[in-house]
Amino acid sequence: MMHTDTPTASWQLLRTMPALANLDVERLRWLADRVQWRVLAAGEPVPCPFSDTRIHLLLSGQVQVCCANVQGRELLLGELLPGQMFGNALSCKAMPQGVRMEATQPTLLAVMEGQIVQEWLYHDSAMVLGILQNVTDLLWQLVARVVEMGTLNVRSRLHMRLLALAQRQGVEGNQVLLSPSPTQASLAAYLGTTREEVAREMSRLTRLGLLQRQGRSIFLSNLDGLLALVEAQ
Repeated sequence: MMHTDTPTASWQLLRTMPALANLDVERLRWLADRVQWRVLAAGEPVPCPFSDTRIHLLLSGQVQVCCANVQGRELLLGELLPGQMFGNALSCKAMPQGVRMEATQPTLLAVMEGQIVQEWLYHDSAMVLGILQNVTDLLWQLVARVVEMGTLNVRSRLHMRLLALAQRQGVEGNQVLLSPSPTQASLAAYLGTTREEVAREMSRLTRLGLLQRQGRSIFLSNLDGLLALVEAQ
């Protein structure tokens, strides 16, 4: 269920956004009083993210962008992490049919209405630069996804995905515990393949001694070995 209660010390939370990091306290307090605060539970969709000229600031948690074909097969287009933003700053173009955004973990958003966005863009060059930087980052993320999908086979894409999740979790001594681990369904959606193919490759990694299942977690015991598999393709 979505909540709109303002979190404690909300203006400090806004400062975690790169685009707002250099604003003074007075301006941050002004903005904190005017944004809508939204807390999404894991699995909860972002309501109408591109229906108007609002901008959503992602302060904590994670949002994924998915699409499905007419047969219902899903593809994970990408993920948004804290510090990023999304929305239509200058237009009202809706998302393509079949595309949706949802939180994958408890997520905090600050939503700026279109009027506030326009005022900010006209009077604050840092905000303009922040939006441009955010768009550039998202563009390169999509380019990386296209290159990965077009040049690597499913096995290598799975290895790269596990390595990326390991880096996000924090690596210690060439090992990492992914907890909770991504589901086979979510991995398949990200890789553009089937859950069965993911299961087969994860079983192979287990036999190679690179992966161990520990309840709802996955222990990657040799990240260098996993990277070597990618480089050998």
